[in-house]
Amino acid sequence: MYLINTTPSPKGPGKVTKPTTEEELSAVKKGAQAIDEFTKGSGIDPAKLVTGPKYTPPPELKDLPVGILGAGCAGLYTAMILDTLDIKYEILEGSGRHGGRVLTHEFTSELRGQPYQYFECGAMRFPDIFLMKRTFDLCRERLGMKEDSFLEVIMYNENAIKHFNGISAKQNDYKKSDDNGKTSADTFKIGKSTKNKDGWIPQEYLDEGTTSLYSKTLEPLRNYFVGTPFQDAFLKLMRHDKHSVRSYMRETMGFPDSVIRWIEAMEWRTGGFDGSLTESVIASLSFDDPRSTKPKWFCFNGGTRIVTDGMLNKVRYKPKYHKQVTGIKEMAIHDNQAVEVQVDTREDPRGDHAEKIPGKYSNVISTLPLSVLRTVNLDGIYLSIGQKSALRELQYHPSVKIGIQFKTAWWEKMGIIGGQTYTDRTCRTTVYPSYGVPNPGAGTQKSNVVIAAYNGLLDSQRLAVYMKGYNTPQEKILLNFIMNDLAAVHQKPVSELWEEYLDYYAWDWYGNTFSQGAFAWFGPGQFQEVYPHLTMPAGKKQRLFFAGDAISTCHGWVVGALNSAWRCVHDMLVAHPELNPNPKEDIMAKFMKLWGESEEWDNIAGAKHVYLGRELFKRQQAAD
Repeated sequence: MYLINTTPSPKGPGKVTKPTTEEELSAVKKGAQAIDEFTKGSGIDPAKLVTGPKYTPPPELKDLPVGILGAGCAGLYTAMILDTLDIKYEILEGSGRHGGRVLTHEFTSELRGQPYQYFECGAMRFPDIFLMKRTFDLCRERLGMKEDSFLEVIMYNENAIKHFNGISAKQNDYKKSDDNGKTSADTFKIGKSTKNKDGWIPQEYLDEGTTSLYSKTLEPLRNYFVGTPFQDAFLKLMRHDKHSVRSYMRETMGFPDSVIRWIEAMEWRTGGFDGSLTESVIASLSFDDPRSTKPKWFCFNGGTRIVTDGMLNKVRYKPKYHKQVTGIKEMAIHDNQAVEVQVDTREDPRGDHAEKIPGKYSNVISTLPLSVLRTVNLDGIYLSIGQKSALRELQYHPSVKIGIQFKTAWWEKMGIIGGQTYTDRTCRTTVYPSYGVPNPGAGTQKSNVVIAAYNGLLDSQRLAVYMKGYNTPQEKILLNFIMNDLAAVHQKPVSELWEEYLDYYAWDWYGNTFSQGAFAWFGPGQFQEVYPHLTMPAGKKQRLFFAGDAISTCHGWVVGALNSAWRCVHDMLVAHPELNPNPKEDIMAKFMKLWGESEEWDNIAGAKHVYLGRELFKRQQAAD
């Protein structure tokens, strides 16, 4: 069988036909080490990790489709893969739109018909790096996007601002005077000295600066990935998984707590250093991948929605909207070889209709965020205690964005085109647009829509409590203090900004029923416990699979959703070869040829992981 072939499988996607580096070839042979640690501790005889007895579905089950829960990136990508394999499916989407956490908001009340009157509530920028190759393959090869679909993102602007302790400074000036790794002018008046007895940062740390201190912490860990197969480097990194960023800085780096809080305030989000160290290293690879040299970042011309719109146009069977999943259960009447999905359609504006009845599926691939899946009734399907615990424990990162439409891009008159401003005020981060067309009348180059506040963790929660709906009294209060923040940071009269104001839109991912958070954020030690359990199919006959960026090493990125969809289809074919519509064809070989290898998931080790799940479930059910 192809699955147990020890030679490298056919490469893809796109035009790549063989491993591009020795490291990639080595990853195919050695990548199983990450899952092997879990396997070795399981107590299951390795000889049992083989293909199970052949199953032939009876006539009443033979033509059941695969159920895909969710029409975000993972769900639509799953559908695209199944289309190429001629496997039928049905997509159930709880909301009235596709895209999931890709959400482009377009302002339509003012300046109607003018281009670039939008901002991204969700995914907004993509580095063209090694980790993101499946995303760019999707766009360039699968969706046929031309180069004019990609707009380069300006990640840094020297005139953008740092504003802390009530003091504003241009980022380039601050970099030279304070954050240079040598001496500090103490622009923000926080150093402990004879002149400033109320300061709290010792001079030696102040002189080095937060950029250097933060890099000194993460850079050695990022360098694990240089010249080493990704999965081997990841396993080495996991040795530090017991640490939060804060504990690692305190215990390993020896930084005082006051310095750690200072680095967090300047470089990350309030409370962010309580998260997993390894999580932060993986996240930082997207910004500082040591294997990529000065990568370009891109956004999409017309918004990230053109990606999910393109995926929607490609899939053979379109999503069924307003089908909020309320229950998933195995069907004992069919020896648990089929799965029933119960839905609630009360939010469907079309009213009551026959599609409220439960759906019956051969397998179910859930791309629902785990926070949402936690609110689905799973009493009727077998989950291991590890899977139940993972669903309960995994935390999702709160995040908000507030976009404001102005008459003109007034910040450009300050020399700010693209880049971001950082502050300790409530707005925390302001993101200036890198997309747009010149407006000769206003003398500006890019869009007049700015993300006035982009927050996460505690910073976002303090804004989210005001998000009660567009133009509600609470959101008017919210808008007022965000405008005050913009005025203070940019050192402008707030009345001047109100003269420029047209409209706003606020979005809270944590408060949304269908997301309940922006992306997964693991605590110390949690990834090693969660990942092996949720990458195993659930159910007595292994017919429920978990997808989504949370069950990936690339949390919070579209590529994590795509990689997880790849894994689920792969594992479903391993567990259920009877899905092959053409028994004369090697469907796994076809899948690998068309959709390539996964950097995260070695196909041979992945197959054994599925078999391990089957044996563990047998043992657990025998003990029940």
